[in-house]
Amino acid sequence: MKTASFFSSASCQVLEGLAEPSLELSVIHVGMEECKPFHTISDPRTEYILHFVISGRGFYSARGTTEALSAGQMFLIVPDEPIVYGSDRFDPWTYAWIGFRGDRASSILKKCGFLGNNLTRSIRCTEEAVACIREIMDHRSLAPSSMLFRESCTIRLFSLLAADYETAARESWMNTSVSRDSLYTELGTAFIKEMYMHDSITVEDVAAHIGITRARLNRAFQEELHISVQQYLIDCRMRHASRLLLTTPLSIKEISGQVGYSDQLVFSSAFKKKYGASPKLFRESHHEDGTGGPAASQP
Repeated sequence: MKTASFFSSASCQVLEGLAEPSLELSVIHVGMEECKPFHTISDPRTEYILHFVISGRGFYSARGTTEALSAGQMFLIVPDEPIVYGSDRFDPWTYAWIGFRGDRASSILKKCGFLGNNLTRSIRCTEEAVACIREIMDHRSLAPSSMLFRESCTIRLFSLLAADYETAARESWMNTSVSRDSLYTELGTAFIKEMYMHDSITVEDVAAHIGITRARLNRAFQEELHISVQQYLIDCRMRHASRLLLTTPLSIKEISGQVGYSDQLVFSSAFKKKYGASPKLFRESHHEDGTGGPAASQP
């Protein structure tokens, strides 16, 4: 059975040459290395790479900022960006890494805490993350079964990172003077903006994502936004629909599906209730007078 390229020495293990079975997300290579002092790398990459610092210390320089990193931290390399990273002189780091690319890579990384220019973060599940990388390295075959196993390990790894980030975010909020109502509202609105296009999403789903009851979440929304969770979800969908009506040639049926309505009639009724006009009339009237109308407003 054909296998990927695997290199192993006393201080380094690398699995590379992996097939890319999916345009959405594919692992390119994984590895672990016990670096020597002053071991420095500065070559831009064409894929995303996450490094997990297992022990020791080093530095990472990107986007005009240099940070000292140590065990329990991780850093992200973004494709085609200049970077420099290297190990400490007296306590060189050991790290594991995973390189990947795909259409979903950017959105997944945001869920894992890599937002804006933030390319580093602390992590409390380093051991579990490294275990996923070890499992990937142990399955070197290019057979479909091994490719699917590597894919499952990769998704499990990102699930660990996302859960770790969510926990850290909640704790950070709880340790500030911001009220719990504000925290729940912030988490709820973020989840809705991410998931509004799915017709199956419910208020219970939003509450379950945060870990509270529907009633508690509604109370928080009413206190902070003076609106129910359900109404916020509807408003979010309507605003996105109004923008699509004004900026794309998509049919009303297509737009209905893109904003979470499987039934075009239900969508049209909700839209008319929000804006006082049917989607068809809304599009025609705004195209005639050249205004952007409510579509300029963002949820």
